[in-house]
Amino acid sequence: MHYVTAELLTKSFGIHPLFSNLSFHINEGDKIAIIARNGVGKSTLLRILAGKDTPDEGKLWIHKDVTVALFEQDPHFNESGSVLENIFHSTHPVMQAISAYEAATDANDADAIGKALIRMDELGAWEFEAKVKQILGKLNIHHLQQPAHALSGGQRKRVALA
Repeated sequence: MHYVTAELLTKSFGIHPLFSNLSFHINEGDKIAIIARNGVGKSTLLRILAGKDTPDEGKLWIHKDVTVALFEQDPHFNESGSVLENIFHSTHPVMQAISAYEAATDANDADAIGKALIRMDELGAWEFEAKVKQILGKLNIHHLQQPAHALSGGQRKRVALA
């Protein structure tokens, strides 16, 4: 099954084409690499795949069960916030579900609470903090209360990856 299909994608900036008529499939289990010289559209292609940009021409299909996340070259953080605060204030679907639950409980809305609890169960939100801490540990990030401004460049990328 194709998780991602691109057909004849074309992208230009002004009169300068980055790529044209690019077609490919990504299947479950595929490992891919995009290798090319600087300035030929690698990051732009990834932004298109993540839905942050659109091609000038061509079609892109992403399977409904696939989420494409873009790992930015220069991660943005709340510099005064801790590692954990930055992760837990992300746009991750689990964090959105937790926020919806908190809003529903604040409003004392039983229907919304029920829906939020179901969504949190679907996403495994109850184990989210433990999973995040485990991933950070595997990425050699152990000082979770450290402010983002104190992280090295490599640490910043690993926190963004988590």
